[in-house]
Amino acid sequence: MTCQTFSDRLFDFLQGRLREDRADFDAHRGSCPACAARLGGIRENERLLRSARVPTAPADLWPRIAAAVAQGRPLPFRGLRMASFLAAAAALLLTVTLVITSRPSRSPQLNLIVQDVAPESQRAFRTLVPKYDDVDAATAMVDTIFRND
Repeated sequence: MTCQTFSDRLFDFLQGRLREDRADFDAHRGSCPACAARLGGIRENERLLRSARVPTAPADLWPRIAAAVAQGRPLPFRGLRMASFLAAAAALLLTVTLVITSRPSRSPQLNLIVQDVAPESQRAFRTLVPKYDDVDAATAMVDTIFRND
């Protein structure tokens, strides 16, 4: 038997399912110290894992938990009143936040003063003079007005 065959049949041996090649398996284990050490290491690992198993819960654990949950502790009225107040305050805060953030933003407005330009002109032109510092926008609007006339 080779070391590879020994390794292939190792877990069958540990589970008690190795019947036909048992004599060859034992002979190889006795003659190959590496395979014997591998078998010893696996047995040690299994021993450690068996000792580290999670203990099972007592049989009456779940009925005790169910009984404790069923009994429950009623919430005192003061605690219920405080919880209701906090929930109402949170709802009000959420509503105010939603109203403020969902309000459509107003587009910026340009306040203008209308004044006559030149009395000597053929017709009276009306021009737009910006009230604030948005001179570029007012100039563009005046240009548009003069082009349309």
